[in-house]
Amino acid sequence: MTEMYLEMVELFFIVGALFALGMGSILFYKPEQISNWSTSGNKWYSGRKSTKPLDVMHETDSFYFSNHVPVGVTMMIVSLIGLFLIITRMPDANEVLASTHDIEMGMGLGILLESIKWFLIVSIILGFPVWGFLAFSPDKLKHINKTLNKWVSTRLILLPLEKMNHGFDNFVLHYHRFFGAIFILGAAFILFKFLV
Repeated sequence: MTEMYLEMVELFFIVGALFALGMGSILFYKPEQISNWSTSGNKWYSGRKSTKPLDVMHETDSFYFSNHVPVGVTMMIVSLIGLFLIITRMPDANEVLASTHDIEMGMGLGILLESIKWFLIVSIILGFPVWGFLAFSPDKLKHINKTLNKWVSTRLILLPLEKMNHGFDNFVLHYHRFFGAIFILGAAFILFKFLV
């Protein structure tokens, strides 16, 4: 199981490095090609229409509260099964380190998987009381829910996304040799670490 996780992460980095190598080479030698791709790809689509439903409150609690026992109990069982599988099946840092020959890579991947594992464990444990309240004491959960259901409009938060900004693209194209070299060297380093 650990080997599968390691192979997936390695493949992700190798494919990303090959892509960065190609893009870095094109950026270094033919920045006008990147500029053309950027111009043709930079179509502006306003997010206002797609985010408009977020500015309207939608009632979803009624279904959960009308079926509070089956939903709450089902989610408690699913949470327990998920917690059991994460604790018993997901590799920890020591298992990852033991299955790799490269100590640095094993430590990095081990820390990453351990962080994901603990994030999932804490999330499930924190969510478990919510499902318990829903199943056995829905009135208390309704009271908590009423307190927490404050509406915050997304309009002001998303307003900066309604404007196109080419500043970073122009900066990269202006210093295309520098950024191309960074992409190529970074990709070469990653490929060297994973393939040699």
